Amino acid sequence: MAEANNGGRPGASRGCLVTLASAVVLAFASPFIGLVRVMRKWRRGSDLRSVVEETVVDASAHGKHRLDLSLDVPLAAGEDLRRRLTETVMRIAETLRRSDDVYHVVYRLPWEDEPVVMPVGPKLQGLGERFALVQSQGTLERRTTAWLTLPRELALSQVVDPEAYDPESEGEPSGLLTDPRVRWSMATEWARVGPSLIVRMILVVPSQEAGRVKEMLESLT
Repeated sequence: MAEANNGGRPGASRGCLVTLASAVVLAFASPFIGLVRVMRKWRRGSDLRSVVEETVVDASAHGKHRLDLSLDVPLAAGEDLRRRLTETVMRIAETLRRSDDVYHVVYRLPWEDEPVVMPVGPKLQGLGERFALVQSQGTLERRTTAWLTLPRELALSQVVDPEAYDPESEGEPSGLLTDPRVRWSMATEWARVGPSLIVRMILVVPSQEAGRVKEMLESLT
C-alpha cells in the first residue's frame, strides 16, 4: 500500500488514508458533491494519494486475486496521471498477455438503456488508446467501464448480454470481472471533485501474477 509523504508521522498517514477512502466513497454520491468540494478546498495539497488493496476472489489452484486501486490527485496533475495510468495498464497487459488475447470494453451511457459492448482487438496499442480515451471522455465521468480479456475463440456475446447487461447495476461490475471465462479484467471510474481528480480501478488477475501487478500499481506514486 502506497502512502502519501507525511514526514514519518503515523497518525498523519492514517488520517490521509481515511481522507482518501472517504473521498472515494463520496465522489460518486452526487448529493454530497457540493459538501465535498467545499471541504477539500481546505485540505487539498499538491500530493498524490494512493491506496491499493488486495483480496482473494478464487482460492483454487489457478485462482485469481482482486486489486482495488484508489487515486486522488490535484486536477492540474490529471493529464499526467492519465498518461502514467495508461502506461501502467499497458505494462500489466503485456505482463499477463497470451498470444490469443482479445480485449473488450463495456459501459453504459447515462441516457442509454443498453450498454456499449465493443471489441477493442488483440493489440496492446489499441487497448492503450481506448483506455486513454475513456479516462478523458467527459460523457464517461462517474460511469463504470469494464475491460475484459478473452481468448480469441470466445465471443464477447457469450459472456455479456449486449441488450441486458448493465455495469452500473447492483453487484456489478464484480460479477462480470470474476467470470471464470475471463482471463483477466478491469473496471475503471473517474470523477472531478473540487480541486481533485479521483480515480478508482479494480483488477482481477491470475493469482500467480498478482504480486507483480500490485507492484506496478504502487509504482504510480
